[in-house]
Amino acid sequence: MAEFWMELQPVDSYQVKANGVLSEKDRKIMTFLYQPLMGAECLALYDTLVTEVEENRLWSESHSHSQLLNLLGISLANLFQARLKLEGLGLLRSFVRTTGESRHYIYEMAAPLSPEQFFSDGLLNIYLYSKIGNAQYQRLRRFFSDEPMSEEGFDEVTRSFQDVFETFNGSEHPVSAVTNGEPIGRAKSQGVTLDDKTFDFAVLLQSLSPTMLSRNAITEEVRACILKLHAIYAVEELDMVHYLYRSVQADGSLDLDYLRKIVRDGYQLQHNRLPELTAKTQQNVNKEEAEQITRPEDASDIEALQAYLDRVTPYQLLIDISDGAVPAETDLKIIDEVMNQQNLPIPVMNVLIEYVLLRLDGKIAKNFMLTIAAHWKRKKVQTAKEAMEMAWAEHEKYKKLQEEGTKKEPTDYRNKNNKYKQQGRKEVLPDWFDKEEVKPVEKVMTSREKSTLDKQVEEMKKRLKEGR
Repeated sequence: MAEFWMELQPVDSYQVKANGVLSEKDRKIMTFLYQPLMGAECLALYDTLVTEVEENRLWSESHSHSQLLNLLGISLANLFQARLKLEGLGLLRSFVRTTGESRHYIYEMAAPLSPEQFFSDGLLNIYLYSKIGNAQYQRLRRFFSDEPMSEEGFDEVTRSFQDVFETFNGSEHPVSAVTNGEPIGRAKSQGVTLDDKTFDFAVLLQSLSPTMLSRNAITEEVRACILKLHAIYAVEELDMVHYLYRSVQADGSLDLDYLRKIVRDGYQLQHNRLPELTAKTQQNVNKEEAEQITRPEDASDIEALQAYLDRVTPYQLLIDISDGAVPAETDLKIIDEVMNQQNLPIPVMNVLIEYVLLRLDGKIAKNFMLTIAAHWKRKKVQTAKEAMEMAWAEHEKYKKLQEEGTKKEPTDYRNKNNKYKQQGRKEVLPDWFDKEEVKPVEKVMTSREKSTLDKQVEEMKKRLKEGR
């Protein structure tokens, strides 16, 4: 993919074209169904371009892209990526004419899919479900749905045109030909366009056994469904053949609903999560890359972890930490309350969540989290980097206090009242706590001290096994 500055410059001019009129319902569809997939910047660009057309019905005036940058308050790179997302989602078509060193663009706006089309799309609705979760997804379905009213017991009494109006007898003045354009209709939906560049149907058809599934069963509808499943779940040709065999019905046709279900279940079984819609132009640190960060041996590892914490949402962070499990409702309420009370930036909240979970052995305690959040708020912590440094500094203080307390108090494991006070708990720490510049205090132990310590450790292990 070419760099954005090779395809777009602020001085390039553009006009916006509409293929019809958008309704207020289309605006709601864009806000509730498309915005979670493409982001607020894309929605702002779409609304701005549509508004420019509305001033002149189907065509806007010519402007430079500098105007768009000023209206939206974003960089040229973000504007270009937002445009690509709109194109990929079937909401925008771009055309360019190059004359010498100048370029003129035409942006043709399309309407979003209808709610019925969107929720039965088999592509966008899957990504939306993965993005917002089951509860919010079902709420949006209810918002755009309604129960049909039964007409049972009613007799139709509607009159026809001929029953109401007189028969037309002609006119002395013929209807004049249209010379000033065409009547404006509703904007048309394009939907998402998928190609078969990465999926070889020839290999699929050759791999099919005629006794298991006829090639005639691979209709255009089935092809479209296969391309969507390949785009979402990256199912290869030979794997798709096995899924098709499992979806064959008694009459030899394919049950596409069941095909979608078993492919989705297979993906979840393998990855423990649903797929996410990610733009190719974004440089994201995904969950797998974040898990590979063990001990930060150089600055790039720390920067990668910071990028992950800057990008991920607290909800997704909890899912990643728990290997795809849905977070507990009580934990989400605590995190939501802490964020609302202290108004912490999301990257800072992510560091706080990770720190609390590791300090408290996988638990989230409201008071403990609120105390640290209030401290970081007073210190004006704004970035993940600052929060990680604060968490590391607090842990160092905590370790020193523990060491001082251990030196002052005698160790006596025979005293039941002091058992939990003395044995303590091993701290599990984030990778970014392990910093090379902090060296532990070196202390040479005598053989007698080492022998005594070994006996104490063995005694403690024995008591822990006995559950005392």
